[in-house]
Amino acid sequence: MHVVVTPCRDEVSVIRNLIKSVSEQTVVPDSWIIVLHNYSQKSKEEIEVLTSDFDWISIHRINDNSEWKRGAQIAKIVNFGISQSNLEWEFLSKIDSDVELPPNYFESIFSEFRESPDLGIASGSCYVLERGRKIREKVSQDHTRGALKTYRKKCYEDIGGIGEVNGWDGIDNIKAQMNGWITKNFPRIEARHFRRTGAYSGLVRGCFETGQFSYSMRYLPAYIFARSLHRMLRKPIIIGGLAMFTGYVAGFANGLPASCDPEVSDFLRMKQKRRLLFKGEVQSANSADLPSN
Repeated sequence: MHVVVTPCRDEVSVIRNLIKSVSEQTVVPDSWIIVLHNYSQKSKEEIEVLTSDFDWISIHRINDNSEWKRGAQIAKIVNFGISQSNLEWEFLSKIDSDVELPPNYFESIFSEFRESPDLGIASGSCYVLERGRKIREKVSQDHTRGALKTYRKKCYEDIGGIGEVNGWDGIDNIKAQMNGWITKNFPRIEARHFRRTGAYSGLVRGCFETGQFSYSMRYLPAYIFARSLHRMLRKPIIIGGLAMFTGYVAGFANGLPASCDPEVSDFLRMKQKRRLLFKGEVQSANSADLPSN
């Protein structure tokens, strides 16, 4: 059984593309739960019309008048969606409303799960179109994309589900690796992202928030500095990297509380040290010693 959950802000024009691409999958989900956040009644009715031919799609609405934000709020909406399912699912996918999947997306992801019993969380890669050119959003191979990730149930249970904290879609990868699971994104399985990651609130603000989330996960200062320098090479040139590092410093100055347990931060920092020293990736706790406390 495969359940998909999509958190969605009031953007009918965006989710149209996702509804079409999911309904045309070579392997459709057993259940797709779409959670509408602060949708107007008119918009909800439009979504219901778009999905009326598919009895495996259900629509739920949360109206709490809160601002749409990245991080903990998204996790809370996703968990609400999961709670609406009564299926004994084997795989759970969280798919954002602003993506478009190729027709064989789920078929390709499940093929990877079948080939690797230790694969706990998987995703495809995301690209944006700018002036007709594909620009792939690059991340490390063991980082599954928050916009379109799929969990194996045993892994999901081992990590305690989706935590309602900022940086949850990085913390879940770390927890999975600490429990011996492999997490991986597959560049060949491409999905279109209609806006860059974090761009809903504006790219600069999104970079600032990423810096804050990084501090809350207790990134190594040297690692976030190197990451910020690298971010300066992409649009918005220089400003994005400065905003990211400023967000990290602001998190420190404001005493932003940790969003994960110390052992998770320790494992993350160990991985970051290896990357800074060009020693390669650590795929799971079975492939490297955990740092001693």
